[in-house]
Parts: sequence; structure tokens; C-alpha cells
Amino acid sequence: MNRKWIAAATAAALLLTACGGGATAATPQSGAASGTGEVTPLTVRMSTTFSENETGGMIIKYFMDKLSETSGDAITVKINWGGTLFDSKGEFDAVSDGAVDLVPLGHMPHVGTLNYLSFPGFAPGGTQKALDYFNELIFHDPETSRLIQEEAADYNIKYLNVIAGGTNALCGKYAFTDLDGYIKDSKTFGNFMAAQWESLGFQVTTITPPDVYDGLNRGLIDSTQMALAPMTAMAWYEVAPYWALDGTYTAGNMFTVNLDWWEGLTPEQQNAIETAAKETEQYSRTIYDEAIASDIALIEEKTGHKFVEFSQADIDRLWAACFDATAGAAMDNAGKNGKAEGMETILNKAAELTGYDWQR
Repeated sequence: MNRKWIAAATAAALLLTACGGGATAATPQSGAASGTGEVTPLTVRMSTTFSENETGGMIIKYFMDKLSETSGDAITVKINWGGTLFDSKGEFDAVSDGAVDLVPLGHMPHVGTLNYLSFPGFAPGGTQKALDYFNELIFHDPETSRLIQEEAADYNIKYLNVIAGGTNALCGKYAFTDLDGYIKDSKTFGNFMAAQWESLGFQVTTITPPDVYDGLNRGLIDSTQMALAPMTAMAWYEVAPYWALDGTYTAGNMFTVNLDWWEGLTPEQQNAIETAAKETEQYSRTIYDEAIASDIALIEEKTGHKFVEFSQADIDRLWAACFDATAGAAMDNAGKNGKAEGMETILNKAAELTGYDWQR
């Protein structure tokens, strides 16, 4: 298979993007009891940039099956796969305008508009920790959830859940045992987010994911970092045999609905959809944990080297660099839109949740 094609297809995983949509249609039929009464029939149109057989597609299919179960087959989903309706940039406008009902919103391309979602999109400690972190900020903490949900409502959207997104990894052409050794022996670290890595002492060469394999192979770079899943899919282990997880785990792709459409649903329809969405969130944790273990096993088999296990001190350093770089960009972005005070509130909570002493 052409490696450039794989790179283009999988690099979008960095942004945790997916796309969806919907509208209502009803024909008389019986619905299962859900909440306080029977579910009125409904069809939700949905589209996604994911293909059916990749991890994101499997999560969406789980949601569709679960929704059929929670609604007693009263709610069905009409879906277009592979971005045939809207790409990752168009999905926000699509759900906001009501062209679709539901999208798993890959939020990172839209933080220029949805400023309050520009908090660090990772968390240390594991997949469940990342989900807990997002859920606390978006749904549970009174201050941060109010800010984030009110901003969403301003654009006529509402978030229903959070989906896990895997973990991030470092790799290199040279052996290392700890973070200091990894930094010291790196001559050209390839990445497209320079600030975070330069703060740790790397000499950063700006490079996009589709070019990393060739860059490593030709010696233009000797080390890099990205999400583990696309790194594995693009076979970077063929040209960089030494690996470590960086201790951060991703989440995002919130199932996001058009607010006008949502408010027009019955309580039973809302309950069925929300229940399926929350159960899908937990399924996403399971499937991504399995995928992480599988990717690690494959890389270790292909390279003949075990993943380096960084100390907690090293993981803390990596998280501090990630947080500071992301928070700085978030504050700059929010300040341009008169949202600096709210952004600082969210970042303070994000730091508290991840045990980081953020100095504004």
C-alpha cells in the first residue's frame, strides 16, 4: 500500500476529527419505553469522516446499535461514511446551521471559534483519566461547564459526550532510556508544534505527518512525537526502532447536536440518545485501550525493542511542556475574542485536575 496515501488518510487522527449529521423523519411505529414513556420514531442523519472499519467507525457503529436498543428500534441513524457530506472543517458549520443533526465533532480545527475548547486536549494517567478530565471540564464543574456549554449554545450546538482518542508516543533512530537521553541525543526533532518541544531543549524541524517517514528514513530528522495509532499505521517503526509513550492520552470528538433540533425532541427521544451516547463513551475507552496494547505489541515485534517506560518525573516534565504551550496559545486566542477571563478559569481547572501548578 502506498505510504503517502496512508499518511494522508491517518494524519487527521491528530486532530481527533470526525463528521456527522442528521434531520428528523417519522413514520408511525411502536417505540420502546424510555424514561417516562414510549419513544416517538425518529431518523437521525449522520455523516462522518471515519470509514466503517477504523476505530472511529467501530465506535459510531456501536452508538447506532446502542441507540436502536435504548429506543426500542424507534430511532434509526442514516449515515454517510468517509466525509462524503462534510469534511472536518465543514462539520461545525453543518451542525450549527442545522444541515445535519449530529456530528462527532473533531473540535481542534474549530478552537478559533469555540475558544473554550482550546484547553490542553490531552491528560496524563490513562484513557479513563482523559475522559474524566474532559467530562469534568465540559459537563460537571459548575464554572467551566457553564462557560463551555454557553459558548456552544451561542453557535446553536450542544455536546452530549466525549470519545476517547488513544495515546501519544515518541520514537527515534537512536537508543535511549530516559527523557534526558532522548533529548540529548536528538539532533533534529520533527514536529509541527515547535513551542512545546523547544521548551524541553529539542532542536525542532517543522514537518507534517505525511513527510515524517521519509524525513526519518533520509536522516532529515532523527526523532518525533505524535498519536500512537497513526504512527503505527504509517509504519514509522520501520525507520525509527526506539519508542516510548509520552504519558498523555487524548479525548474529544464530542457527539454534538444542533440545539434547535435537540430542543424539538421529546424527553424520551433525548433520553434514548443521551443514554446511547454515554454508553458509547465507555465503549470508546475499551476499544482504544485494546488498540494501544495491540499497537505496542506490533511495534515491539517489528523492532525487537521494548517500549521505554519513562519515570513519573519525566512524564511530569512532558506534561508541563504540553500544558504551558497549549495554555499560552489558548490565552492568546481567547484574548482576541474577549474571552481571556473565562479561558483562564478553564485552564486553572484543567491544571488542578491534572495536578499541574500552572503559573499564568
